[in-house]
Amino acid sequence: MKALVLLHGLCGSPKYFEQLEPLLNAEVHALTLPGHAGTDVGPETMDQFADWVIEEIRLRGLVRPLVCGHSFGGYVTTNLVRRYGTEISGFGLIHSTAAADTEAAREKRNSAIHQVIEEGIEPFIDGMIPNVFSSDSDPALIQQAIAIGYEMTVEGIVNAQQAIRDRKDEVDTVETTDLPGLFIYGSKDPNMNEERAFLGASRHTKAIVPFSHMGMMEAPEEEAKIVNEWMREVEHGKV
Repeated sequence: MKALVLLHGLCGSPKYFEQLEPLLNAEVHALTLPGHAGTDVGPETMDQFADWVIEEIRLRGLVRPLVCGHSFGGYVTTNLVRRYGTEISGFGLIHSTAAADTEAAREKRNSAIHQVIEEGIEPFIDGMIPNVFSSDSDPALIQQAIAIGYEMTVEGIVNAQQAIRDRKDEVDTVETTDLPGLFIYGSKDPNMNEERAFLGASRHTKAIVPFSHMGMMEAPEEEAKIVNEWMREVEHGKV
């Protein structure tokens, strides 16, 4: 069975994939990124996050696994494609983008860093997490994601925000790679549009689901079906 590495989003944890993971036809390794879910403070750059992931893949003895990342995890994934492409066999961006932050987004990162330093974790999480769901999302899922976010530290949030803010644009990376890719976009994502979600995806598998940025929590069956079909196509060389 093919190994599949899952990377969660900012202020998340493998709990984001709890409902999705049992539905996937793969040997799943959902990693806890450094600085998240009560772990030690994480790196300050995207290169360092990707270095940590590839080292974890090596330590687990995984031979060219597929890697799928949600949001921030997708940013780490595109870095892996560029710098460690020979050590993975395909990649997925789940409610993410290969593009770098816009100038406005960078300013928002700076404001978030300032807020969490001045006010602490809970006010930041209370503001951030509901804004990645849609207006009709299940309130219980929102509260679950908030509780996961509370496991962060101030330093962990600051470092991750800096890494995201300063990351390279990877549109050309995903556009030109020989690795097969999967791009999943939620049409109710309040912070993403279809164009940005699919930048660099012209030669890859694309899917749109009628959910928010947190589709893997809201519709695990639907997203598992998409991922499983893509993995079958990768296995049979159809993508």
